[in-house]
This record gives sequence, C-alpha cells and structure tokens, in this order.
Amino acid sequence: FFKVGEIDTLKEQYTADVIVRARWREPTLDGKISESGDITDIKKYWNPKLYIENSYGDPKEMFRYRVVFNDKGEAYMSEKRTVKGTFMENLELDDFPFDVQDLTVTVASEFPYTEVEVVEDFESRHMVNKQSFVDEQEWHLYAHTESNRRELIIDQFDPSARRSAISVRCRAARRPGYFIWNIFMVTFLICSLSFATFSVEKNLPQNRLQLSFTLVLTAVAFKSVVNQSLPRISYLTYMDKYLLASMIMLSAVCTWHGIVTTLVGNRPSADYIENIVLGCLGVVYVVYNIGFCIMIYVFPCKKRRIMAQKDREHYKVYEGDKELRGKRAKHSYSY
Repeated sequence: FFKVGEIDTLKEQYTADVIVRARWREPTLDGKISESGDITDIKKYWNPKLYIENSYGDPKEMFRYRVVFNDKGEAYMSEKRTVKGTFMENLELDDFPFDVQDLTVTVASEFPYTEVEVVEDFESRHMVNKQSFVDEQEWHLYAHTESNRRELIIDQFDPSARRSAISVRCRAARRPGYFIWNIFMVTFLICSLSFATFSVEKNLPQNRLQLSFTLVLTAVAFKSVVNQSLPRISYLTYMDKYLLASMIMLSAVCTWHGIVTTLVGNRPSADYIENIVLGCLGVVYVVYNIGFCIMIYVFPCKKRRIMAQKDREHYKVYEGDKELRGKRAKHSYSY
C-alpha cells in the first residue's frame, strides 16, 4: 500500500495507490543469464494475466517486467504493477463510530484455478506507507498487513469458472472524537434536559408535553442528519443504539406527563409517585450511560487493542529483518 487516500463510508469504497509485485517461472530462459533485465515485449512469454478483482471503474495501471535468476540459474519473470484507483470494500459498521475497517486488495488470475494458482511470495514482505496516508484526521492507519488465499466463483453453475486469488489487507481505525463530542454528547444533553420538565407544575400538563415533544422532535431531526453520513444498512450501529435509547427515554418522560394528569386530584399522592418515577428514570438513564461506556471499552475497543498488539509484533519483525540485513551486509563487506 504505497498511498492510502480517502475512505468513503457512505459509498463503501476507498482510494489508494498500490504496488503489486508478482513473479512466475519462465523455463525457456533457464541458464540464459545474459537475458536478465527489463523485458520490452512481454507477449513473447507466458503471462498469468493477473488483475485487481475489487477495483472500481478504470484504474490507472503501469507495468514493468524483468527477468531475474536464482542461484541455480532458474529464470523467473517479475512483474511490478503500480495501480492508482478506487477499491470496493464491504464495511462492517456494527461498531460505528468505534469501528476498525479492513482495506483489501484482491489479486486474481483470469485463468481457471486448475491452471494457475496464486500464492503469497514469502520472500517479499507486504508494506504500508503510513507517511502518505491522506485521511489521517478521520482514521488511524495500522502498519501491519494480513493476507489469505481464496477462490473466486465466477459462475455458480460452472465449477471450472473458479479463479485463484489472494487478498492482502491493511486496517484503519476510525477516530471517534468527532462523533463523541458532536453527537453522543449533544444527544446526552438533549435527553438530560427532559428531566427539567418535571419542574413545571403538574396542573399544566400542556406545558410539560410541549417541552417534552420539542426535545423529541429535536432528537428525531438530529438522528436524521446523522443517518446521512451512513449507508442504508439493515442492522443497528452503536450510535443507532444510543440514539434510539435516548428517544425511548424521552418517550417515557412524555408518557409520564400524560399519565400524571390523572393523579392531580390527590396532590400528596401525585407528588410521592412522581418523585419515585423521576428517581427511577434518572437511575435507569445514568446506569445505561455507564453500561454503554463499559460496553464500548469491552467490545469495540478490544479490537483496537488487538490491532495495536499486531502492530507492535510487526515492528519487532521489521526491526529483526533490518538488523539481519545489516549483519549480512557487514559480513559481505568483511569478506
């Protein structure tokens, strides 16, 4: 991942510049060391016809082919493909806005899986260039990568139409600060104001209900604005759950203000019952907010801690490889 650009949550896609390196055996050039170097006419040789499976539109691609030899004189064709474009990604938004998203590039061959098998080259390490990350204000890009082999089913009714592919992914964690202060905090204040409506006299239910309904309509309008930043998904995110719980609390307050009118005839009893209702609603609201914060820490933040641990392991391996290359270079120089 040479350069990761904007991550579009609404369209479920991201832009990036990626460099894909591939190599395959070319037996016709075995032993011909003089042929090593750049290849200008790749059509003379066999090609696995690799392509980016999850690219969107027409990405810009640049190719470079070289012939390299190992210690035994065996020839390999090396392809360096630089791709600049937009890539599709199915975002998992259950934990929004505390989510961690995979950014995947899938490389496949146009030949059936029985003819070409795409595997990972363990001699080349996947890299993420964090320095050129464009969307740093909204996302945190992790340094580690993961890959897995898979088969693409081109035709459900033709088993031979399956393609061999490999998916390489890096990960990015959304920075939730904007949503915490501008959505969660504002919703918390709106819902908290509903308890102030209990200060209005019980014999003025119309004033109580007017204030409560105003807060409900404010919360509904606020949620409609929030939904514009998300795709139309069929499940609830953490933000949806919090907003809906706040609206349920506002609805409960409105319901009580409608019920209390039947108790106005017995003022001492009405005051006693309302104090109990106010205390119960307040305790439920405080406990829910505390529980919600604990749930965020236990579940969505757990994935962030796992990603941070993988980053630390990645840096340890990288530093180990760097030290090993330094020792080899020093040994070669001494020799």
